[in-house]
Amino acid sequence: MAYKKRSTSLEQEKAQNRLDGIKQFETSVNYGVGLMEEDYLTKINRVNKLTQEYNQLLTQADGIATQLDIAERELAEISKRFLNAVGAKYGYDSVEYEKAGGVRTSDYKRTSRKTNNNVSSN
Repeated sequence: MAYKKRSTSLEQEKAQNRLDGIKQFETSVNYGVGLMEEDYLTKINRVNKLTQEYNQLLTQADGIATQLDIAERELAEISKRFLNAVGAKYGYDSVEYEKAGGVRTSDYKRTSRKTNNNVSSN
């Protein structure tokens, strides 16, 4: 399962556009403490950096998820082979086969055919 990666955030784009717009009429952006161009750029760059880190982690997670899927399939295959080996050695109707996780052949549910009881009387 691939996780959804983020290209840029809406807030990051909005902030960058806002800063670009302000810079068209202000040469030095300084509106007081915490409202300077450097502060704004720091916050924009932080969101950009975190987005990149997030996407890298998702790529790693996707790779690990693929490895996990392969390992689970391999484990399922060898489990099936072990169960078949127990069945071949002790029999498919043995207690040992059941202890190994198999269903004994004598324990299979038999499906019975239903007969049609609708008899029409004339």
